[in-house]
Amino acid sequence: MTSYKRIVIPKIPGEDIVPIYVGEHSVPSGSSWGPHIRDFFLIHFCISGKGVLYNCDGEHPVSAGELFIIREGEQTTYAADKDDPWHYVWISFLGREAEIFRNGDVVRKAPKLVMDKLREFIAEEQTSAYAYTALIYMLMHELYLPQNQKIDKAVEVGRFIEYNYMENINMDLLCKSFGFERSYLFRIFRTRFGVSPKEYLVRERMSHAKELLNAGNSVQQTAYMVGYRDEFNFSKAYKKFYSVPPKSAKKRKSKSDKS
Repeated sequence: MTSYKRIVIPKIPGEDIVPIYVGEHSVPSGSSWGPHIRDFFLIHFCISGKGVLYNCDGEHPVSAGELFIIREGEQTTYAADKDDPWHYVWISFLGREAEIFRNGDVVRKAPKLVMDKLREFIAEEQTSAYAYTALIYMLMHELYLPQNQKIDKAVEVGRFIEYNYMENINMDLLCKSFGFERSYLFRIFRTRFGVSPKEYLVRERMSHAKELLNAGNSVQQTAYMVGYRDEFNFSKAYKKFYSVPPKSAKKRKSKSDKS
């Protein structure tokens, strides 16, 4: 049974990724489209059946569970199999970051999470460009993140500290969050940054504390906002780091205001 559904997506500001439309189609036996040259990228996810994509590189068979990529500016034709025609969903888009889809094979294994989510959005008649933009970025991650890419665990911990310095962070929390033994975490972090996680945390806190004090916040307010629940402990740490008490920063701020 043939069915066809197409949803046009309202445009949002931005030029990095711009979704255009999505759809779903149960294709009649032997149907074909093309040759066409499109001014956007178009990706089909084959849910069932099979077919063939033709482009300048030749013939590319596509089966259920795979996707095929039609690139902007490329002449293509694609046709459903006569005996087992495909049923697919598709999404079209353009933008600066869409250029990544020129890389690699035009037929790939389709990430099931992305394909299922696209089908769900289409069934719901979702029209949010933000939802489809997120889906395209997820697809980019699944297709183009190198499988053998080494993730720098020390950098991950460092970023965690940078964005959570105002929380009650300690070695036990870091080890539990990242699944490391204390000695291993200490070693890889010190090798990467030249300081221990604790020293890195203090450095982050003191850097933000100085900015907050210079902006006119009280010592008590600043202490709380950079993760200290005790003003005395904060003042002690600040003086050790900068060789002056935090009140001195407040005084310098007051003098500059008067002048």
